[in-house]
Amino acid sequence: MPPSQTRSHDSPTRLRLSEYQKQNWQVEDGLSESNVRQIAQGPDRKLLLATFSGVLTFDGQRFAPVSSVQNPTVVNGAAVNAMLPGQDGDLWVGTDGSGVLHQTKTGVVNVSEQAGFLHERIRTMVIDHTGMLWVATQNGIERFRDGRMERIPGTGTIAGDITVVFADSPGRNGRPGPILFITSSGLFRWNNETLQALALPKQFGSPTALFRDREGALWIGTDHALLQVLDESGNDPLVREVMATKSPVTQLVTDAGRNVWVGTRHDGLWRYSPPTGKLGAEVAHWGSHEGFEDETVRSLFIDDEDNLWIGMLTGGLSRWRKAPFAPYGRQEGLAVGYAAVAFGDSRGDVWLGSWGQGLFRKHGEVIVPMPLPEMQPSTPIRALTEGKPGEIWVGTWFDGIYRVTDRGKQHYRLGIESPVNAVSALLYSQEGELWIGTYTGIFRFASGEPGKGQSTRLLENKLITCLLRDQDGSVLVGTSEGLFRVRGETVTAIEGLPHPYVLSLSHDLAGNVWVGSRRGGIGQLRENRVEALHVGGDLGSLPIYSGLEDFDGHLWFGTSRGILRVSRAQMVRAIHHHGTVPDVVLFGKADGMRSSDCSGPSQPAATRMADGTLWFATTRGFVHTTAVAEDAGPRVAAASIEGWSPVASGEMEPLQSDDSLVLKPGQTDLRIFYDARELSNPGQIEFRYRLAGYDSEWTTTHSRVAHYQHLPSGRYRFEVQARKSGTDWISSSSSLSVRQMPHLYATWYFMVAALLLCGMAAVVWYRRRISRVRASLAVVVEERNRIARECHDTLMAGFAAVAWQVEATAKRLVDGTDPAAAVQSCELAHSMVLHCQAEARRIIWDLRDSQEVSGVLSHALSRAIDAHYREHSIHVELHVDGTELMLPPGSVHHLVCIGQEAISNALRHASPQRIDVQLVFSKGEVRLEVKDDGCGFQPGRITGKSGHFGMMVMEERARKLGGDFAVRSTPRGGTEIVVRVPFSTADARAVPQRNALSAAMW
Repeated sequence: MPPSQTRSHDSPTRLRLSEYQKQNWQVEDGLSESNVRQIAQGPDRKLLLATFSGVLTFDGQRFAPVSSVQNPTVVNGAAVNAMLPGQDGDLWVGTDGSGVLHQTKTGVVNVSEQAGFLHERIRTMVIDHTGMLWVATQNGIERFRDGRMERIPGTGTIAGDITVVFADSPGRNGRPGPILFITSSGLFRWNNETLQALALPKQFGSPTALFRDREGALWIGTDHALLQVLDESGNDPLVREVMATKSPVTQLVTDAGRNVWVGTRHDGLWRYSPPTGKLGAEVAHWGSHEGFEDETVRSLFIDDEDNLWIGMLTGGLSRWRKAPFAPYGRQEGLAVGYAAVAFGDSRGDVWLGSWGQGLFRKHGEVIVPMPLPEMQPSTPIRALTEGKPGEIWVGTWFDGIYRVTDRGKQHYRLGIESPVNAVSALLYSQEGELWIGTYTGIFRFASGEPGKGQSTRLLENKLITCLLRDQDGSVLVGTSEGLFRVRGETVTAIEGLPHPYVLSLSHDLAGNVWVGSRRGGIGQLRENRVEALHVGGDLGSLPIYSGLEDFDGHLWFGTSRGILRVSRAQMVRAIHHHGTVPDVVLFGKADGMRSSDCSGPSQPAATRMADGTLWFATTRGFVHTTAVAEDAGPRVAAASIEGWSPVASGEMEPLQSDDSLVLKPGQTDLRIFYDARELSNPGQIEFRYRLAGYDSEWTTTHSRVAHYQHLPSGRYRFEVQARKSGTDWISSSSSLSVRQMPHLYATWYFMVAALLLCGMAAVVWYRRRISRVRASLAVVVEERNRIARECHDTLMAGFAAVAWQVEATAKRLVDGTDPAAAVQSCELAHSMVLHCQAEARRIIWDLRDSQEVSGVLSHALSRAIDAHYREHSIHVELHVDGTELMLPPGSVHHLVCIGQEAISNALRHASPQRIDVQLVFSKGEVRLEVKDDGCGFQPGRITGKSGHFGMMVMEERARKLGGDFAVRSTPRGGTEIVVRVPFSTADARAVPQRNALSAAMW
């Protein structure tokens, strides 16, 4: 970097109090109340706030109560005056009426009450270099030693307005140093278990605050002054007054720049800056006249980022910080509201033009108004440029142009001045030509002065917005209708603009020309074509009113929503390689600007000074970069995972394990909370996160929560990283192992069990199928066997008997000895054939009867009677006595066959008029009775040889069923067939009873 490009923050400077970025929080912003009594910082870098309603934490965005301390049963509703983070993650809480509470992981203990000190009001607390806790109460000084609170006698009381009491002293040569403290009785030193009173000169008043800074210097606040202790070794400390106050001092703290910040009881905030380098001592004040929220300061605190935090009596909580930008306007002595033009000349002065308050020159720290002759103060300044060194040209809206030099000021008119025309841009070329852009074109004066020499009009009737000399000597002209290059008398239109309305033209230090347009978009000029940057976000949507490059390779663009900062190298890469998105930082009110709006028609709206400071015009004054601007990005705390929530609207729950999270099956929502502690400007922190194993790429966001829905079962790793917007991802990342447990039906062992069950079910089904097939085949085989038995036992036997009878008849016919016997033998053979015919008919009927296996004997008999005997005009009636039971199919079959045979015999041999069939069901047996009123017979005379084979068949069937067969008959007295068959009631079940079934009436 050339010597002329040394940054301003390398030299000693001080920010004015008005240039600190200030932000205030009150009850409307989530603060429990506006009385903030003490501020501290915990190990997690969050602020701890003592209020009337308890202890709060603050991470820069959200307030949250410390729940254990808020519990009314612990603090009895008392206000909290002080709190102090301990060395082992514990917290000491000083209440206003309940003494000191010690909160640990195991609970809360009231150490004051344990020592017998009831209803104590705690003013403040401190832990000295030996680790001992010192407590200031309304009753005096106490210390916590060996697990018990003890009081130091002789210290006197401490008033409620004394809240900065202790000043620790590091020991020397291995010996512990003394501790100093103040009470309402004065200043004391405690050394080697001895209390010693120290005297202060009476003219300085009574001590009200005591503080030792980072360098070991001791400061004392009194009723009306700030004292610096020059020598504290004696009984009468040597002090000097460095600053007078109008109200008692309540708070003292020092920052990294050795500034002593002084809070007062009724006179706001003061800053004493000791002499350093070329800068002398300085005293600055900030009160209600300057916009301070409350004149009573209750607490001051400097955090680890060097931010100043202010707790007030009624004004809530405020943060003051050195922001990237410092405002420069009315509060800094410049009576400018709407800033218009910022221009740095070759001598290091800054020329500031306003929109209605005139022109000013800033020389060093001095602001000099520059009234212009014949110009009304309300005339807007539209353009500034420098001709020869020390020669400033000023363009106005409708009052022409002015030249300002050390010798005087000249006024020039162009003859076009009117409320609808204006000088909109100025350029003084290296060739000594003066270019004046207006609403109606360009005036070019070759002599460098209007009215002298030759003048040329270019681009007539076009509204000129900006002018820039390119490196090749040509002049670039931005208009409302496009961009043009003027070389000599030749005007060439530039193509490729993202929008035809050009707002700004700027050079970077590499010679590249950047073109800003009105409707969003920026491009780089390459010869006679603009290569546009095709990205979304701020760079692609905001109008670009100005552009600068600093000495660190960053481009800065003024827009209507703030100032953008982006790496030049990233910009060039994004233009040449579409799809690449540069990292952008957007600065606004949270970064020190009183207004984020940098819009306006005047040129130039921004300038870079030789020391590297950048100035921008805004709608509420000017802003300039500070020493913090270049460091506004790289440093950021590492992201940390704070907790999680199982539902989308639930509160954050702490993690049970530091690096793992197990979700129950069916968890539909998961929110993971993360943060990066940044108290200066947490809104600029940007995060990226991903769930490895689920997300294919990183998600970049400003949000501090990641939300996932319907996460599949499995193992994942959540990773999160933080950075300041526009910087590289250089901070370390935090990770969390996440396991989504599967449903029971999705587990491997359930799958294995299901497969085994399916296999077993398949085996059981297969076996049952085989069993059913076998049973079906068995039924078929049994039926075939039955048919075979029937054929063998009836037809085959009958046919054999017929064959024997025919042979016997033939023999008698051959012998011819007994013709009558032959005739009788023929008749017997005929009877046997008829019997076989009847048996064949019955077997065929059995095969066609599909309902036999129903097991309802009465139904089967009724169907048999109806099917075989309807052609006979005989009255056949079926009766059922008792509760009919379902019988096995075999029993039904044989009983039906017996009934059929009995009826057939009666019809063939007895000539009956009526046949009664009766089924009697009794316990354990069924009785079939077939009774006719026919001619009857003598039972003993019936044999198979007489042709009555039916009796034999019926008896055989009854025996097969394990039953008895009986025949009762007398000549002309009818015949009764009785069959008794036993059965098991376990194998039978009841059916609807039918008292009488009539088969037919013939």
